Amino acid sequence: MVRLRATSCDLPYACEALTARGAANERRWIVFWLAGTPMSNILRAQPGRHRRPWRTRIFGAVAAALGAFAFTLSSYSLSMGHEGHDHDKPAPLNLPIAPRVIAVTPEYELVGVVSGDDRLTVFLRRFETGEPLQNAKLGVSLGDNRVEATRLEDGVFEAQAPWLNAREPIDLIFHLTLPGDQDILTGTLEARPTATGNSGAPTLGQGREIVISLVAMTLGALLALFAMGQRRTHRAPADTAPPQLQPARSETSDTVSQLKRRVSTLAGACAILAFGLGGDARAAEGSVALPSVPASMATDAPQRMPDASLFVPAATQHLLAIRTARAEETRAPKTLQLVGTVIPDPNSFGRVQSGHAGKVVGAEGGLPFVGMKVKQGQVLAYLQHQLEAYNKGNLQAEIAELEARIALQEAKLARYLAAPLAIPPIRIDETKGEIQALRNRRRQLTPTLAEKEAIQAPIAGIVSLANVVSGQSIDARELLFEIVDPGRLWIEAIGHKPGLTTNLKRAVAITNAGQELSLEFAGLGLSLKQQAAPLSFRITDTVEGLSVGQPVTVILQSELEVIGIVLPSSSIVRMGSGLSAVWVKRDPERFEPYTVRFEPLDGQRVVILAGLKPDMRVVTSGAALLNQIR
Repeated sequence: MVRLRATSCDLPYACEALTARGAANERRWIVFWLAGTPMSNILRAQPGRHRRPWRTRIFGAVAAALGAFAFTLSSYSLSMGHEGHDHDKPAPLNLPIAPRVIAVTPEYELVGVVSGDDRLTVFLRRFETGEPLQNAKLGVSLGDNRVEATRLEDGVFEAQAPWLNAREPIDLIFHLTLPGDQDILTGTLEARPTATGNSGAPTLGQGREIVISLVAMTLGALLALFAMGQRRTHRAPADTAPPQLQPARSETSDTVSQLKRRVSTLAGACAILAFGLGGDARAAEGSVALPSVPASMATDAPQRMPDASLFVPAATQHLLAIRTARAEETRAPKTLQLVGTVIPDPNSFGRVQSGHAGKVVGAEGGLPFVGMKVKQGQVLAYLQHQLEAYNKGNLQAEIAELEARIALQEAKLARYLAAPLAIPPIRIDETKGEIQALRNRRRQLTPTLAEKEAIQAPIAGIVSLANVVSGQSIDARELLFEIVDPGRLWIEAIGHKPGLTTNLKRAVAITNAGQELSLEFAGLGLSLKQQAAPLSFRITDTVEGLSVGQPVTVILQSELEVIGIVLPSSSIVRMGSGLSAVWVKRDPERFEPYTVRFEPLDGQRVVILAGLKPDMRVVTSGAALLNQIR
């Protein structure tokens, strides 16, 4: 028996090949099995075989039609939104909130929150900046009823009236009065939820889902019953073929059974899908009867939505002092950022070193300390000479020898003076001169054992380094003090790109604390440091709190310009993914993160190059606090 796998399009070529093979093998019966070939092709390829009943022939067509129809209904049901669901609206809140009213005009933004049975707390801010209104008066009216709101603080009011305790939505009118302006804001106060919740009939959208689910369930049941009927009613035909065809008939029956199993599986899957749709409809219907949370249990807490947006109540915004600014495109200078370090001015920096070994002795008033102001020429300490034992012994022996020679010459001079006529005057003068020379030499050697050398300040400034204490023994050329003039400091930056100073317009330095320093370009070094050219800048401002060696960020502004949105540096936050982003205020109590690409402009501002559009309200103050909401 030869088996050949082929598709329906290859069937004529397969039959021709098998016929030729059968003639060559003395009219042997050849049976071939076409895997995946429809039953009609198999029956046509083997004439004389038993043909299935008409129900079997139309079974595939009916099953395919019912399956396609059920799949279409299921897709339509899944694609429809539930009651009240709108893809354009923001994500639903995780926690319930109190009923509120929102009113917005091009100038002002109002949010009123129910804070009691008949009390409404109103937060009033400017639309563009989010600043609370000062010296404002607010009135609330419903039809002919009007009540004046009590001012609690700037931008916060409280209105109390019996008609605010309504169980249905009410349209309120807010009358705003400012020293130089008046405005009217309107909004709808949401209905207060009841403790029992809504248990009415399903809505139109839910009824449509239920009908579609029932139709899908019916089709699935019909498919299942039809498949079961085919299994029961089908009987194998009488075996009238010659014995040589028995193997072929067995294989064909296996193929038919496999097709029936596949269709039955499809019917079962459709039935399960229909049951799932029915369960979805039942869940949608059951969600209508869920009890709502009473207003007394509502929590106006900040919430982070699944889409990464934030719900921040007006009370929280007022507490965190959230401020915004409208994004506007403008031209800004192109910038380049470098790493720099604070260094002293070479002409206002001094180091004090010892000229020889000795012992440090404090000056009058004690030794200088770090941070002490000193004047040029001021005595900082004394250095007492210190000799080794061998050198000290030689020096003492030399002094003793000098004293002996002085005593001998003095005795000789006394004898000369006792007989002045016998000794020439010139010899008397020579003896006196020799005695004086010996005394001078002894005077120079004797203080060496206890002489102190004054250590003076080379410049006026502040002691930035003190490496000695009283009584410390030091060696020659050892560093004792460093003195720096804080009013004359420089910045040294490292640049890896050539032509950094080309088209240089302005340079600023930013400390880790955000302090901005204005710089003046001093020069570019020709010797490379760490494979980069050093750039020197003078600090033109008088700044306190800088230290030598402090790291800073140097920003070079070029005469070339870029188009972007200028925002404060406080607007940039770091998201959990590590990307830089800003928070945009979309609604009075909704904020969304936007990933941006930016360049620093100076110490206080940045230029947004991509990620934002004009007229967006970007958070400029409190963005870091918003980023911490979870």
